[in-house]
Amino acid sequence: MWTGWNWIGIILWVIVVAYLIYVIHFIRVKQLMLIVRTKRAFAWKNTLQYTGLLIVAVIAFAAMAYLTFFRQVDLTNKNEVEISTKYHPLVLTPIKDDFYYVQAHRGTSGDKPVVSYSYWLKHNKYTISGHNGTIVDGDAPMNVVASVYPWNKSKLQREDSKNGKAFVAVMTIRYKKTLLNGIGMRSGHVANRYTMIRVPAEGFIYHK
Repeated sequence: MWTGWNWIGIILWVIVVAYLIYVIHFIRVKQLMLIVRTKRAFAWKNTLQYTGLLIVAVIAFAAMAYLTFFRQVDLTNKNEVEISTKYHPLVLTPIKDDFYYVQAHRGTSGDKPVVSYSYWLKHNKYTISGHNGTIVDGDAPMNVVASVYPWNKSKLQREDSKNGKAFVAVMTIRYKKTLLNGIGMRSGHVANRYTMIRVPAEGFIYHK
C-alpha cells in the first residue's frame, strides 16, 4: 500500500543514495586532481572536506535505515499505529476418533516446540505460525504470552461467555498514515498480526 506519505520516504531514499554516490565520485575526482597538480595524495584541506561530506552522508543513511528497518513499533502509541481486533467462534472438527478445536504442529528441533497452529472456523481452516499466535486454555481468556498486546479485556470476557470459551481473536496492528511513518515507508502497512486461540480446556487441542 503505497500511500502519499510513503512516496516521501522513497524520494528521500533516492536523494540519500544519490548524495552518497556523489560524495564518493567527488572524493575520487578531487584526489585525482590533487595527485595530478601537486604529485601528492594528501592535503589537510581536502581531507577535512571529505570528512565533512562523509559525516553528512553517513548520518543521512543511518537515519533513513533506522526509520525504515529498525524503528520498533510502540503498541501503546495511538498516534503511531491503528489497532483492530476481529473475533470468530471456533468450530469443532473431527480428528481421528475425537473432536478438537485446534491442531498444534510440533517441530522436531529448535527451542520452540510448536511450529504452527491450525484451527477451524465456519467453512474454513486457518494455519498460523507459532511465533504469531498462542493458545489460551485457562480460566481467564488471556495468558501471559498474549498479555503484551493491548487486548480489550471486557470484549474478551463477552466473547468468552458468548462462545463457550471457544473463539479466536485476531489483532491487526497497522501503521498510521503519518509523515514519520511515511519517511520510513511504513504508512498504511501492517506492523504485526497476532492470533489468540481460546479453547475451554487443553483436551480440545490435538497435538500432531
